[in-house]
Amino acid sequence: MRINTIFPGYISKYGGPSYVCNHILEAMSAVGVDVNLYCVTGDNPSHKSFHRLTMPLWAKPIGYKLLSADTWAMFTEWRYLRSLKDLDIAYIWNSASLETYKTVKSAGHIILTENVNTHRATSKKILDAEYHRLGLMPTHGIDEASIKLEREQLELVDYVFSPSSEVTKSLLDADVPNEKIIRTSYGLTESNILASQDVTNRVQRTELTAVFVGRIGIRKGVHRLLEYWVKAGVKGKLKLVGPIEASARHLVEPYLGKHNIEHIPGAADLRPVYMDADVFIFPSLEEGSPLVTYLALGAGLPSLVSPMGGGGIINHGDEGLVIDAYNAEEWIDSIRKVFSDSELRMRMSRNAYKKAEEYLWGNVGRRRANSLQSSLAMSGDNNRT
Repeated sequence: MRINTIFPGYISKYGGPSYVCNHILEAMSAVGVDVNLYCVTGDNPSHKSFHRLTMPLWAKPIGYKLLSADTWAMFTEWRYLRSLKDLDIAYIWNSASLETYKTVKSAGHIILTENVNTHRATSKKILDAEYHRLGLMPTHGIDEASIKLEREQLELVDYVFSPSSEVTKSLLDADVPNEKIIRTSYGLTESNILASQDVTNRVQRTELTAVFVGRIGIRKGVHRLLEYWVKAGVKGKLKLVGPIEASARHLVEPYLGKHNIEHIPGAADLRPVYMDADVFIFPSLEEGSPLVTYLALGAGLPSLVSPMGGGGIINHGDEGLVIDAYNAEEWIDSIRKVFSDSELRMRMSRNAYKKAEEYLWGNVGRRRANSLQSSLAMSGDNNRT
């Protein structure tokens, strides 16, 4: 089985879809799958032998000055189309153009794609409702044209990787056939798993810290979290780690520096952030399967999450509590419960830490390869496996 992949952009070591794509392919390669990744360029530490760069690493200082990002992307897609061989499975990330999907389809290739987040129709519905509730004009950037584009892309593909149950539900709601959907997850690296001593040392702390990590905006439900936190009135600190989005600044800034709420604009290394925390808290309104939640497992943190924020990996009562993002009373009670019950925190911490290994990228890659092979066999495409 050869998976020929296109991500017509920059491969980052800091997270996001390109980071996920890179780790998925590296993990599948490690279990014997032949992979290629056509991309523009990337961070030097992210470079892998299976990369097929349009812009050499040495050319990065001048490359984007000579040509626009869109031009580099178009050239990457052109190179990708020329590279396809007869039995290749085309793994197309949805930042590629619709024309690339159509060209690959007409050539008879099996097309695989990735829905990093929920279907845009679901995303728009959720976010429009919240913006309107707040009396704001939506600035999330999802419009009918982008929804139409996603529908057309999904009609052309044979299989779509879905990283969480919430993404799967959104795909089914958008009339994507169940047999097209391959249920999977994302993952974390071994370096993302703290030493056991760092996890057990939390027991000695007298003042607890809850941590939110990510873009601080309406989509992530931070404005709701701040309200819940203040009403819970627990003794402890809430750290918000990440940039504040312009659309939410007026909702967030009045809380900063009060009620033991601290803002950290960002951190290149999140390990110390998770090491210093006692509880992970993530009430996101719309997500796929957020990497920050996997990091919470690796840090052995009990989690307070919404169904979206849980990413399909936090089980209610086991690694944390899964709470409806809109249920203020339950959020307030849950914050109080986790902060007051040390035995509950310790049990959830042990469960989270134990579960982290299941989601190491190597294990995720093996499960993905097996699931894809099973789907191909069921559809009669055995010559691709």
